Amino acid sequence: MHTTDETAVEFEEVTFFYPDEEDENPGDPTRVFTDLSIRVPAGMTALVGENGIGKSSFLLLAGARLMPMSGTIRLFGRDTRDFADAPIDPSLEEERNQLASFIYQNMEFETDEAIGGLMEAVYSMGRLETRESSFLEELVEVLELKDARMKRMQELSKGQLQRAVIAFSLLYGSPIVMMDEPVFALEEAQKERVFEYLLAYCRKNGTSIMYSAHNLELSRKYSDSTLLFRKEADPIVGPTSEIFTRDNIEKAYQAPMDTLYRRDSLYRQMLLGAANS
Repeated sequence: MHTTDETAVEFEEVTFFYPDEEDENPGDPTRVFTDLSIRVPAGMTALVGENGIGKSSFLLLAGARLMPMSGTIRLFGRDTRDFADAPIDPSLEEERNQLASFIYQNMEFETDEAIGGLMEAVYSMGRLETRESSFLEELVEVLELKDARMKRMQELSKGQLQRAVIAFSLLYGSPIVMMDEPVFALEEAQKERVFEYLLAYCRKNGTSIMYSAHNLELSRKYSDSTLLFRKEADPIVGPTSEIFTRDNIEKAYQAPMDTLYRRDSLYRQMLLGAANS
């Protein structure tokens, strides 16, 4: 079990850019991070900041899905470069997944088996020390998956698919889950219910979650810590009560808070349009 006093992710002088961007502009590479050093505590952490500022890249690096060009990233003390060969080594990939699960934005895949059977299979092979049927049923209720249990993944609506993937991540039981825009297809009441449950689950079980959600109010309400990305400076991290202030948010986005809240709903519509196209 991990506590919020523990460091979940540590970046030490990390530089990262996408190689194709470096090739296109060799004299002026687009760098996502340059010599970034930061520690993210265990618990539930919201990544907050403008689109395209590096939130997804940070999650991918922290979850050992991308490797830094220089510097060191540690995930609960483990150097993520230990997993550099995971894409070509199934056993190493499984070891990485046991340490950190990942929910990608716009996940889509087809299955032969129905959701209910998949949930049971993930639960049986996961990392949780105790397995009780009541937990599985609890997730079905909280995530509103009762009507989806007999459907295959490709038969689900976008919202059902997102809720099913969240269920899989909790049933598998990795000590940390990275979530990149995991609820954009949900209705507002569903988002509240899901995030309220996730925060309580983290605090009860010592699980850590790092997530990005283009909804400032959700990020403020349902996080122990906030990792705030800024346009002209390195990100800062700390307790949400200290970091998530009007002054910090408006400086980071360079826009009034009221405008930012209105943009949240517009961005959700854009994501839904992209997912359905």
